[in-house]
Amino acid sequence: MKRIAFAALSVLATTSIATAQDIGADRVASAILHGYVQQDVNAIAPFSNETNAEFFNAISNGSESPAELFEGTRGAAGRGWDGMILPVRYNTRGQAIVPFAIEGANGPAALGSGVQGRYMAIVLTLDSPEDTSWGFEDINYIGRSDYAAMAQTR
Repeated sequence: MKRIAFAALSVLATTSIATAQDIGADRVASAILHGYVQQDVNAIAPFSNETNAEFFNAISNGSESPAELFEGTRGAAGRGWDGMILPVRYNTRGQAIVPFAIEGANGPAALGSGVQGRYMAIVLTLDSPEDTSWGFEDINYIGRSDYAAMAQTR
């Protein structure tokens, strides 16, 4: 079973931008988080939204450091991801919100840790009204009650 999951993830991580994002928001978030765990910019970049594409291009050509992606509290949460995510919810701006960690008093914590704090979530966007492919916008902090109040479908 683990080999099948790993093989599926490998396919996601190496798929072209057009194909990679024709999948559900939960799978896109998972692929991004696997890239964080591996600290692999090239695994995350295909899932970028239009706004962040320039940033990933700058990392690829060496004019920008990947430190912004992997350092700090958000980077630590991504690097330390334990494989758990909560169901996708949608905010009023149409963004997909996928919690994967908790902002604890002592730093990021796993979802199942019991630590109190806001969720840390992958935020995905669509680049235009016609776009059907989710793109990585950011890692944001979401209050638990705010997440609970978000729509479960688009």
